[in-house]
Formats: sequence, C-alpha cells, structure tokens
Amino acid sequence: MRFTNFLTDEAALNEIGERIARLRLERNWTQADLAEAAGVSKSTIERLENGSSTQLSNLLRALRALGTLENLERTIPPSQPSPIELLEHQGRTRQRVRNSLAATSLIAKPAWSWGES
Repeated sequence: MRFTNFLTDEAALNEIGERIARLRLERNWTQADLAEAAGVSKSTIERLENGSSTQLSNLLRALRALGTLENLERTIPPSQPSPIELLEHQGRTRQRVRNSLAATSLIAKPAWSWGES
C-alpha cells in the first residue's frame, strides 16, 4: 500500500505496523527481541504492529533498533533556505513567527506635525 493524502489515519497506522512487523521478521527477531533492542515493552511493539496509536518516541525507538531511522530523512527532508534568505540572515536561523500586523507595527513611522503635507 502506498501512503497518500487520502489514506485514513487507521489505514496508515496499520500499514506502518505491518512494515515494522515485516522488518522485524526479516531480522528473525521476536517482538520481545525488538522491544528489548528498542527499550520499550513488548506490549508497545504489539500495539505498534497492530496499528494502534502509540507515542511517536516509541516509533522512533523501534525504527532505530531496526536500523531504519535514517529513512525518515527522505520522508521529512530538512528545509533548504533560498540563496536570498541565506544572504539576509547570514548564519542566523529563524526561531519565531511574526504575524503581519506585528511586523508592520515595528516599522518606524515619522511623527506627523502641522504644516506638513
């Protein structure tokens, strides 16, 4: 099964669980073996393989134990700033979001006085 935007959460969790079970069996590991290598309980591995919702950290631990955590690099690639952004920030990384109202209120406006047009 391929992951698409139309896949339900349940179907995606089931597919992830099946893939983890397949990887585990390819290594000839029991659920207890994977649980020990990942540092989680056997019931956590059972829930993960059954497609039950579990903590993201448990998934990461299982993937790390199976030697496939680096595959997330292709799934969620790091953001690449444009050359203009690199020049503008010159080594600074963005840490906050500004809404447009806050950004425009920070621009200094000259004080208005009588007689100016």
